[in-house]
Amino acid sequence: MILIKNVRTTDWRRAESEPRDLLVSDGKIAKIADTISREDAKIINGKGLIALPGIIDVHVHLREPGYAYKETVETGTRAAAAGGVTTVCAMPNLSPCPDSILHYETVVSFQKGAPIRVIQSCAVNENLKEGRSDWEALSNHGARVFTNDGWPIGRCSDMAAILNHSRKSGCVVAEHAEVMGMNEESDRAEEILVARDLMLNERIGGRLHIQHISTAESTSWLKESKIKNIGYTAETCPHYFIPPEKGLPQGYYEVYPPLRGSEDLRAILWALSSGLITVIASDHAPHTYEEKTVEKPARGLTGVELLFPLCYDFFVNRLKMRLERLLNYLVCAPARLLGLDPVCFEVGKNADIALFDPAAVWTIEESTLHSKGKNTAFLGKQMKGKIVATIASGNLVYPFEEDE
Repeated sequence: MILIKNVRTTDWRRAESEPRDLLVSDGKIAKIADTISREDAKIINGKGLIALPGIIDVHVHLREPGYAYKETVETGTRAAAAGGVTTVCAMPNLSPCPDSILHYETVVSFQKGAPIRVIQSCAVNENLKEGRSDWEALSNHGARVFTNDGWPIGRCSDMAAILNHSRKSGCVVAEHAEVMGMNEESDRAEEILVARDLMLNERIGGRLHIQHISTAESTSWLKESKIKNIGYTAETCPHYFIPPEKGLPQGYYEVYPPLRGSEDLRAILWALSSGLITVIASDHAPHTYEEKTVEKPARGLTGVELLFPLCYDFFVNRLKMRLERLLNYLVCAPARLLGLDPVCFEVGKNADIALFDPAAVWTIEESTLHSKGKNTAFLGKQMKGKIVATIASGNLVYPFEEDE
């Protein structure tokens, strides 16, 4: 049992409340009142803090099994908890790849004991690039997201077939929309597949989710699709609308899709403000220092624990966005995408809660990151606003015991 005293609350539906007490018991929000007394509860002083619904990151690479030297489930989910994230959707570029029930169960076995909820996606194609996985069997086994992330769903026939399966089963098809082998720096590498997938889904009507939108031309396709009432959802990432810090190793700027110019950044912000993009995710992709400092560095940026702090600092502090609106991108829309009940501050709701200090000033440094991967383009960035505690399913999962 946890009792948070004198804390303001806000969620995706309403602005900050006056300070009040919040009791968590049996994984649920048990009581909210001006004053609550429970001698048997762990007390957290919430003065000066804001209680938020736990953040949901729909795009995370946990790397284990297969690549534990980059990240483990333990380090990745602890990093998430340190950033106020209580649910992640994990990508399937693993070894073994979750492209069968056996491989799916193997991957999920590594996630037992994780401090937060992990929703494991499954591969559309065997080993991401070969024949089709058994979507029917995997869906019946509980899989709710299919993706080849790290690679696109390359064959039109495969995309059409998985969208048809999605329409019937309700699963999400998450697409890494980028033609691999093309000049990756070209905007066209993204736009070609964004256009293809939207045109296919105009006919099919599956649950298409387009990952990490990064170009102005892609947002034009999203706008056209909204006008035509073509079903889709789309996400972007902080590094596609926040300029990176300067002076870092070149590899720290290398990511799929690549970082874009100012015109694209403005277009992404416009797409967010106009409802064309409804989800912000991290695309957390940890790599070692050695992999990021060679001549041809590995692509990807670490980011799950920075997702909310970066967005808060940029949107609320800088652009004066209301916090509850930001939480729509980070809690409400991601929850609906994954078939979850969006957490809000009502008695009986799941106790997935992040405690946030809006006045805390800090700097993103390697020493402040809990992920194995320190490869962020925001190293050295001055921040205002920091997660100080996280409760997942009623359990205090951050700060960690060794930090107390």
